[in-house]
Amino acid sequence: MHVENVTHLEPQGWSFMSEPNDDNPYAAPMVHDFATSGEVTATFVTKPAVLQSAWLLAVLINLPIPIMFGAGVVVGPARFGMLLGTVVVYAVGVWLCLVQSGIMWRLILGSLLTALSQFWPVLHMLVGLIAMGISRAIFFIADQNFTRIPEVISATILTGIGLILPSFVFGLIGIAVFRIQVFGGLWKE
Repeated sequence: MHVENVTHLEPQGWSFMSEPNDDNPYAAPMVHDFATSGEVTATFVTKPAVLQSAWLLAVLINLPIPIMFGAGVVVGPARFGMLLGTVVVYAVGVWLCLVQSGIMWRLILGSLLTALSQFWPVLHMLVGLIAMGISRAIFFIADQNFTRIPEVISATILTGIGLILPSFVFGLIGIAVFRIQVFGGLWKE
């Protein structure tokens, strides 16, 4: 059986939920679209300036302990390498803010917990020691102190990566455990 020119597949007397129906008192209530209220918030949160400001704050609140421990190991002008390494980590984060806003919000949320862990800085010390060990192996450093800029840049970037990974995991866990659904469903990206 072949049917042509079918424009209305709906049986007589039926209506879709989004259409008002005064004829049937037992019909389901109309579905209201509340997306407009969430869109304003979601648009604000996905703005590059807001996301990049949140990333800057996340980087700054996680800097005190790494800078304090790093300054004790870095000698002389090689301290400039700490600044360069931090700028590289921040710049990669800014790029990710533009490319993957959902991932960055998870990271930023988790970085708050990582920042709080500085009061008992076992994570920061462990990550810093591992980063310094890797950097020493790459550049064949026998001395305890870092004296060259490339060594310090390497250790700083590795420390940044080492703190970003647990921050991202903390953010994922926070969203999964507490079922955070804010910013117009931004976390569901």
